[in-house]
Amino acid sequence: MKARSQPPARSRLSPAQVDALNAEAFELRMSDTPRALQLAQQAHEQALAIDHPRGLAYALLRWSLCEFILGHPAAPLQARLDRAHSLLEALGETDGHLDALNLQALIHERLGSYEQALMLHQRGLELARAHGEIEAEARSLNNMAGISLTLGQLPEAMELLQSSLALAEQSGSIVDQAYALGRLGQVLQGIGEMELAGEHLQRSLHCARQTQDLARQASSALNLAALLSTLGQHAEARLHLDEALTLSRRTGNVNDLGQALLGLGQSCLRQGDMGAARAAFEEARPLAERVGDIPTLCSIELGLAEMWSAGNELDQAQNALERALAQATNGRLSALASQAHRALSALAEQRGEHALALQHYKAHHACEQRLLGEHSQQRLRGLFARQQAQALSQELQVARQADQEKQALLTQLSAQADLLRQLSHEDGLTGLANRRWLDLLLEQEFERAARFRHPLSLAMLDLDHFKAVNDRYGHAVGDAVLRQVARLLRDHCRRADVVARYGGEEFTLLLVETTLPLASQLCDKLRQQIEGFDWPSLHPDLHGITVSMGLAGNAEALSPGQLCALADQQLYSAKSEGRNCVRPRPAPAG
Repeated sequence: MKARSQPPARSRLSPAQVDALNAEAFELRMSDTPRALQLAQQAHEQALAIDHPRGLAYALLRWSLCEFILGHPAAPLQARLDRAHSLLEALGETDGHLDALNLQALIHERLGSYEQALMLHQRGLELARAHGEIEAEARSLNNMAGISLTLGQLPEAMELLQSSLALAEQSGSIVDQAYALGRLGQVLQGIGEMELAGEHLQRSLHCARQTQDLARQASSALNLAALLSTLGQHAEARLHLDEALTLSRRTGNVNDLGQALLGLGQSCLRQGDMGAARAAFEEARPLAERVGDIPTLCSIELGLAEMWSAGNELDQAQNALERALAQATNGRLSALASQAHRALSALAEQRGEHALALQHYKAHHACEQRLLGEHSQQRLRGLFARQQAQALSQELQVARQADQEKQALLTQLSAQADLLRQLSHEDGLTGLANRRWLDLLLEQEFERAARFRHPLSLAMLDLDHFKAVNDRYGHAVGDAVLRQVARLLRDHCRRADVVARYGGEEFTLLLVETTLPLASQLCDKLRQQIEGFDWPSLHPDLHGITVSMGLAGNAEALSPGQLCALADQQLYSAKSEGRNCVRPRPAPAG
């Protein structure tokens, strides 16, 4: 298959082709970041070849943004971005100049250099106002609010966000409205206004779903999940968490994925599922370390400490809390430092160290006073009253709308409810995706693969002679075998792949960005993992659990249904030819 957007012959290079690559990279940056990075690198190579400074500047800028999203090291990223920024400023490219300032600020924020980040956002804000760039002005205010929120400065954050939201509504930018509403929801949650916070977060997710910004969709879903989990609405929270995880894994956004895994861990912790909480925290930790996300690292330690404390493993809880306190103190994260002191106080009390418990409680109280002292509370009350007045004004405007508009709103809410029901996708026995969720993802990934001309493979696998396992050892052992097979498949597939239980003893693998020969090799390794597992560990007399697998690729299918049918035919061939094999056969090594 011919690769998309291959560099043309040098004699046919033109500035328009470079600009087109940069434009496509920009469009894909939040939905398919790895592909956007490839396009930006191609644009960079072509711009150098034809000496196209503007194309080179934007290629460097897009390249830097994609690497930031993917969590690449900061030093080479900053060097490339500095070069882009200098070029854009010299060329008088206001939009590019604003984007470069914004990205430089985000890098400094990730590194914990909040003053430098705020200074860069302030420069961007002044430049946006000077050129009448309302959307850029809204974005700068929103990002400045994000830093205030991280530092626990809730009045400052609310004031900035109210201005940002007003500008976003004025410009008609749905994505900027989603960002502002999401952070306003977090501020409102922080001051205990849960109902109003929920309304804002629901609106944020609704706005985000109207855009192609999958990263914003993931963040909005995650923020709503955090609120619902806090309120004890765990089933609905899990739906949004799964949505955030799926979206962040698809985009490759390392920061979003780390925060989604943190949210999953916190939700599991509230439900008492300590094993799942620990697994989520441990998976989130290297991602947060990779991008230097100190707030997430601190929150992971707080979650682990709560888990250790619940299990009466007090030394491990103490160590985790001390790490969290050090991270929060060094990062000037007062809200997280307050949580760490409060937990350390409770732990010292549990150990009978009353003097130390009092010391930590006083430190916790001091943090709380810094966060929400009398002056801050007065400012928040005033800003909150303004927020309520704005909300009331919006409600009155809605009330004056015609019946047709009201019906449209009801239809929209009904569609959202249908979507929430559709997102209930987990197989109860194995924890894998169920048939309904697989069908939805298969349709989406098949369409995406066709649009971008990417490979996609589907594997159907069936346990050999599984009925005999149930008949001989009982359904409890049979269920244990199914769960173990599911675990082996999930542990040995990539995060981007979809592992589903198709029904009974049949499973399905949706292998994205994978050619049929590569998928065949992967499936044969999975087959060997299952065959080689220590099955007597489940039952002393249990031996010889094997699977047969059939594969098909999107190059030979015109629809998702045809892809499934072709894979099923190959599975039938594998069964007919002796079982415990993959069809088509993997190519020999070498």
